Amino acid sequence: MSAALRHQEDAERLLAPSPDQSWHLAGYVTECVRKAVLTVAPFRVALSHEQGKHFDALFEIVVALDPRASRLRVSGWANPGTRLVAWSESHRYDATRKHAAAAADLVRETGTHFDRALAALWLTDPFDPGSL
Repeated sequence: MSAALRHQEDAERLLAPSPDQSWHLAGYVTECVRKAVLTVAPFRVALSHEQGKHFDALFEIVVALDPRASRLRVSGWANPGTRLVAWSESHRYDATRKHAAAAADLVRETGTHFDRALAALWLTDPFDPGSL
């Protein structure tokens, strides 16, 4: 969760001065959150942004196989109509300011996913906040 928090905070800080960088970082938040809830370590390592559009489908399979993750609502986040569905790791190669208008919406979406996942983790399996 610490990586997700770091990406979210950086995306929020960069929103005004560099919306393109903000957009790019925000997309990693949900990936980091979803990987953080997995209890089976090899699954966390195997899933990466390099799966691109296949990440959600692969993640659904992994969640079904992971007892703790299957109890949490950490899948189906890139639904049609959300900014997250349009995000791709390859956007770093896009023209400057291409995603500037959408960056604020994406940062809000990823922040919401982070907050909900953290609350769900706390409610289902209390942890030491210092361990994040």
